[in-house]
Amino acid sequence: MLKGQNTKLNSSGKASCLLLLFLTFLMINPATTSANALETSDDVANSNDQISAQADSGVTISFTPASGSASLTPTTSEGASAKINVSANVKIASTGGYTIYLGAKNSALTGATSKQAIPAATTATTFANMKTNTWGYAYAEGSSVPDSATYSALPQGQGISLGSKSGNQTNVNKTYTLSFATKIGNDKPADTYSNQITLSVTTSPMEVAKIDDFGIENMQQMTATVCADAKDTNGDGEIATQLKDIRDGKYYWINKLADGKCWMTQNLDLDLSTSKALTSSDSDVASSWTPGYSTVTTATTSTILADNAGQRSWNLGDYRIINPSIASGCGLVKESLAKCTSQFTAYATPKTANGDTNAHYIAGNYYQWNAATAGTGGTITSGQAGGSVCPRGWRLPTAGSQSDYQTLSDVGAFGSDVARTTLAPYYFVRSGHIHQDSSNMFSAAGDNASYWSSSSNHSNTALAFYISGASKVLPANSIERKFGVSVRCIAR
Repeated sequence: MLKGQNTKLNSSGKASCLLLLFLTFLMINPATTSANALETSDDVANSNDQISAQADSGVTISFTPASGSASLTPTTSEGASAKINVSANVKIASTGGYTIYLGAKNSALTGATSKQAIPAATTATTFANMKTNTWGYAYAEGSSVPDSATYSALPQGQGISLGSKSGNQTNVNKTYTLSFATKIGNDKPADTYSNQITLSVTTSPMEVAKIDDFGIENMQQMTATVCADAKDTNGDGEIATQLKDIRDGKYYWINKLADGKCWMTQNLDLDLSTSKALTSSDSDVASSWTPGYSTVTTATTSTILADNAGQRSWNLGDYRIINPSIASGCGLVKESLAKCTSQFTAYATPKTANGDTNAHYIAGNYYQWNAATAGTGGTITSGQAGGSVCPRGWRLPTAGSQSDYQTLSDVGAFGSDVARTTLAPYYFVRSGHIHQDSSNMFSAAGDNASYWSSSSNHSNTALAFYISGASKVLPANSIERKFGVSVRCIAR
């Protein structure tokens, strides 16, 4: 019995493991005196044996029984039928994706002595209706092949795919029942008609998440230690990476800036929903918070909320600014960024770490202060709101004397140079505001922007970082809480 294994690595880095099954149909023809077709050679494994092939990649393939063997005695020209069932088991310890193949060495069953051929079935057929002097295969995942299964020609070489799956997986365990059938007429001489069947598995290496300057994969893994230990490992002059927010799968650029703190250098683009609470497991909240309003997609008289206790938010389209350092306002009374295509171009927040620096300039969403603070701002008149819509491990920056925004402005030497704030490594976006009245609505996109802080200074206002035109940078600007403005987060 021929049995064996082969493991190799091809040029694409995929590992391949295969196992060979020697398939034999022993035919006794009563018209002849040859009986040696029934003799079992030393090479034929006992039907109770099980053999397996183990690949270095952690792939194990086994057949039970180790060989497929059946006998038949045709008495008429219409012939007799025989069927062989073999269980094939594939185990993969870990993989980035796999495909399981089944193929034949030859198209026909060939007699060992007579060299007569039993060709493959030309059309799919059931076992009961198989044509004389043909053979075929059927398979099913699991422990049996149904009686209604159809048998077809098994392609040569790598053959057909029994199953495949992409993406990282561990402890894969697949079992297939392979069924081989033939019908042979008494015009064929007594012989051992055989073929070699190959079951093979190709696997890709597990995809390892990119680990770079920060050594983490998502926003929620940020800690003070991670930020402190971050280094420019690739020598590009920035301590930066893209991290996934596990709440919606969107990726954000983050940078460790000259103040020694880790900042989002991309605007938050999280949609809120009245049917989905933010929790302490993924968000900057001490207890679950459900927004009072779901995010809306236009700024109109029906979606604004002229209420300083409001919790509204807006997603005005997937756009990024075209010329970040140049002040070019879109005007007043706009409904969305689609009305500002001379300043903005279509660009969605990435769902992969695509390395595109244009993502820094996405406008993102707009939030009222009590939405940005996840309801913790309330009516406080001083101090800091206790929570935010930022991811867990992040918070809103502070504003005012000796605050996050003031320190960043000092070390960045912003002065009154707005263009400096919009360029690397800060990337602030002139995203405009939602002013909450019918004479303004969404306005000033392309010219100015505000970024909420956690700092309150009045029952109706809070402090924000503000840029406008070419020469106005205010690290602490008082604006009404009802305005819809942008959010950036800083690591805790």
